Amino acid sequence: MGSAETITLEQPCIDCGNNVFELDIGFYYCAECGTRTQSTIATDVDLDTVFGDGALYSQRLHRRAPINQEVHSGDDEPRDFGSRPLPDIQTVARAMRERYLMGLQVMLQNQCQVLMETYKVSPIICGMAGPIWLSYLATTGVLQEGWAIAVLANCKDLPAKGSKNKSSTEKVTINEIYRTLRKSIPIYSTLAISFLSCHLAREPVLPTDIIDWAQEAKLPYLSFFIEMDRYIGTAPAACPLKNRTMFRPTRILGSWQLEDVAGKIAQKIGLHLPPVNFYAVARRWLEELSLPMEILPRACQVYEWLLPTELWISANGVVGFPTRVVVMSILIITLRMLYDINGYGTWEKSLNGVADKQAQLEEGCEMDSNTSSEFDTRELLRVLEAVHKYIEVKHDYLQDLDTYLKYYRDVISAGMARDPELQVNRTIKRCWDIYCKNKDTELDIKPENLNFQHKNIKRKRYNDDVTISTCSESSTRLHADTFEIKCPLPKCAVDSSLRGERELDRMRFEMEENWFCYLAPVSRRKSKGYISYTRAKDNFFMYAVHADYYILLRALAKLAKVDMRLLHDSTLELERKLTWIEGKIRTSLNVPKDQSEGGPVERQEFDLD
Repeated sequence: MGSAETITLEQPCIDCGNNVFELDIGFYYCAECGTRTQSTIATDVDLDTVFGDGALYSQRLHRRAPINQEVHSGDDEPRDFGSRPLPDIQTVARAMRERYLMGLQVMLQNQCQVLMETYKVSPIICGMAGPIWLSYLATTGVLQEGWAIAVLANCKDLPAKGSKNKSSTEKVTINEIYRTLRKSIPIYSTLAISFLSCHLAREPVLPTDIIDWAQEAKLPYLSFFIEMDRYIGTAPAACPLKNRTMFRPTRILGSWQLEDVAGKIAQKIGLHLPPVNFYAVARRWLEELSLPMEILPRACQVYEWLLPTELWISANGVVGFPTRVVVMSILIITLRMLYDINGYGTWEKSLNGVADKQAQLEEGCEMDSNTSSEFDTRELLRVLEAVHKYIEVKHDYLQDLDTYLKYYRDVISAGMARDPELQVNRTIKRCWDIYCKNKDTELDIKPENLNFQHKNIKRKRYNDDVTISTCSESSTRLHADTFEIKCPLPKCAVDSSLRGERELDRMRFEMEENWFCYLAPVSRRKSKGYISYTRAKDNFFMYAVHADYYILLRALAKLAKVDMRLLHDSTLELERKLTWIEGKIRTSLNVPKDQSEGGPVERQEFDLD
């Protein structure tokens, strides 16, 4: 069959907006999507050749492919229902099932390969993912002989609305087959099986890692459908759906939902899961926090003491606490016990300590070197504040506009038609060229270069300048060069005290924003020990905590990518369990009350003679 004549018409295609058409036997057809135009028709054509018996074209305004013509199934050549004759519907259902399952299996294999090569996960996950995948397919019933007949029986109750055309009925049936496949085996099940394989291999891979890598297109998921033809070949004639339709995900699960899906898959196939590898996950987080590794054995002791059931992946839905939250709660309890974070005001003392040291330096006094080189509570809080300030929790594609535009082009809009003849694609290319040309010539605007002198900002501003106001003179802003002349007090004493007050106000304001209430440090206490906080409910829950504990909770919640209140609730739950265990042990050992709650029990020595 010879090549058709190409012509450009003024009236664009009603489906895709293309202006390039092909002339074939009296009608003009869109070169992009094959739709016949209604505005233009060629003359001197025998109508029997067009609409007679054995004609190559249907009455649905789309060209019908000749029987001996090779038909490609790539995403660059979209096809519509009714554009060519299909085999019987059972053959179509089996072909769609085979291609869908092959595509998901290839996606799972590539995910395991990326985890192994890029993120240095143990190669044993490749041997675990295969049996889990096949067992999961067996439980869904998709591979049964009568699956296609059962699906087609359900399709009889879904006739095409407002039309009795055969092609419309086929379209409804094919859509129902596809929906049944995606409902039985969702595309996101590949991510759940990948996470499940890492969990069985005792790797410190968290659900948040899998979700983040999938969103950033580092793990084959969002745009992998573009490469499907390279792995499983072109679609057969019995499979009328494109790769973009079959294998493009419509949603990305949250980390908690991914953990729930993995638990349901394990429950379906009868797989007994071990608990989370606490040692590996805790070691990973301690390294990210730059904390001493001496903490890890103590944390493992608390873990072995508790053995919380929440560390097993559950299929009960989003009930309880995620596994990573429970691991982080154990670390919080361990750090509180080791560094005595129990409301003694270490953070508030550090604010006053800065002022005292600066005052001594200004007066020329020599300070005694009493600071210890050990990692103490003050050093721990300093590290945690730095972690909260500098840790990055946003995705890589949100760094700047250039990165986000490339992410949108390569991931979000992947697989769309990119014919340079289309007007919309020409416009996109022109805008992209303008952006790439001008992005290097943009002004480098930084916050420190902005001048807010003439701005009327109606909010409280925190800066290092001091404003002194008296009755006889207006408010005067004092800078470093004029401070010593106009201020009778030592500069560092006033400046540092004000800075400490501002830091305390900031802390109170931030805690209130996060539904926490600031508690002043404890000055007097009958007995030193572990403090357990409680929740107060006044229309909503309020969490009253000390600043030291809040700094610890804030940094660890940001690292675990979880809300602080959820992490606090999990910590309170584990503390109650620890209290209950200690009470049971005290009862079973029959230790006197005055000795168990007072100081340590006196040692008694016995002679063997």
